[in-house]
Amino acid sequence: MGEDYLLRMIEQVRLMIAAILAARQAGHNDDAMKQIEVACLHSIGLPWTLVKRSSPEELSELMQRSGERYTKAILLAELLLQDAELNEIKGNFMETIRSQFQAFCLLQESFDIFTPDEKEIYRPKMNALVQRLETVSDAPYLQKKLSDYKTGSGA
Repeated sequence: MGEDYLLRMIEQVRLMIAAILAARQAGHNDDAMKQIEVACLHSIGLPWTLVKRSSPEELSELMQRSGERYTKAILLAELLLQDAELNEIKGNFMETIRSQFQAFCLLQESFDIFTPDEKEIYRPKMNALVQRLETVSDAPYLQKKLSDYKTGSGA
C-alpha cells in the first residue's frame, strides 16, 4: 500500500506542477496562484494563508505533525518555489525571498532521505537557492540551514 500511495502522490504532484507551469507560461498568473492555493489545501492539508505567514520553523513543525511528512514537505517546497517565481514576476522581492527561504528549509530537512536520483534532481535547485539566499539574509536559522546543507551531503 505505501509504495502505491507514494507513486500516486508523485504523479499527482507532477500533474499539479505541470498545470501551474502551463498557467504561468500562458500569462495566467492569477490562475496559477489559485492552483497553488488549492493544491496546498488539498494535498498538504494547510490553507495557503497559514503557510505564507508561518516561519520556516513553524512549517517544519507542521510537517512533523502531518502524515507523509517528507512527501508533503517536498510538495510544499515545490509550491513555494512556484510562488517565489510568481512573486518575482510581480517584482515583489521580499515575498520571493520569503518563499525561497521557506522552500529551502523544507528541502534541506528532507535532503538526507532523498535517493541518489532525487538528490541529483534537487541538488541544482538547492545550490541555486543557497547562492540566492546567502546574500540576502543573515537570519540565524537560515544561516544554520545553509551551513548544514553545505557541510552535509548537499553542495
